[in-house]
Amino acid sequence: MPFDTKGSTTSAGVSDAPVAIQQSRNRPRSFLTSNIDQGQTLLQLTVYCFLTGFTSAPTFLACYLWCGFQTGGLVQLSLAVARLFASSPRDTTFHKPDQQALTSLLSFLVGTSLGRIGDKVGPRRRWWIMSATFFMSLLTMAAALCAHFSAGPSIAEFRTEAGWQDALGMAALGFASASLGLQFGTAVVLTTVYVELVNDPKLFLPKLVKSRDHRLMAILAVFTGGMCSAAIVFATSSAVAFGVCSGLRIISMLTWLLVPSDVTA
Repeated sequence: MPFDTKGSTTSAGVSDAPVAIQQSRNRPRSFLTSNIDQGQTLLQLTVYCFLTGFTSAPTFLACYLWCGFQTGGLVQLSLAVARLFASSPRDTTFHKPDQQALTSLLSFLVGTSLGRIGDKVGPRRRWWIMSATFFMSLLTMAAALCAHFSAGPSIAEFRTEAGWQDALGMAALGFASASLGLQFGTAVVLTTVYVELVNDPKLFLPKLVKSRDHRLMAILAVFTGGMCSAAIVFATSSAVAFGVCSGLRIISMLTWLLVPSDVTA
């Protein structure tokens, strides 16, 4: 569900909920079909950052893959190809970890391609953003069910003993990756955020600075999401963590009703 959030991560404000409620009462149908005020989506984008960490933690604990950060998976696939040209004995086996990396990457791309629907219907349309968020919740719930019935463990002690190597485990990884692929247009690429944060000329000013503080919020949200999700996995299982994530996405979907319409559109 991609739309331009560069300005939102640096200058967005907290949603003016009373205005949004009044708009929804006056014209409920047009409220759902209207464009959101992109300058008041700080809460929603911060929640998305939290859910990025929350969704990625179970996949790493199970099979050492970040379903929301595909750079590592791509490099892992390049290493698999490099093994074909290694010296004797040549390893031509397509190992399970490589299969998992390919599954995650392809699923992520499928999820991202679904997000392109927003370009056709309007990337800032409220009904589209809410519908896409709801579909993310369904994908995460599908990941929870597959992880629950998979024979693989939720926590892999060593890379050589990675879980989710059966069909259901692969499906859990695929659904989780697709959910973040669909979200990716509004998630934050942390490498970019780190670079912009460190090079912010107002980095050390002892006062509120939106360009710095909002980036710090994004980083903290991803960190907190991963920590909370890992705690759930350690206490129960990855299936429970994905189930909780699915519920949080429903709540996230409802928060878009608190964002006022863009009256300038």
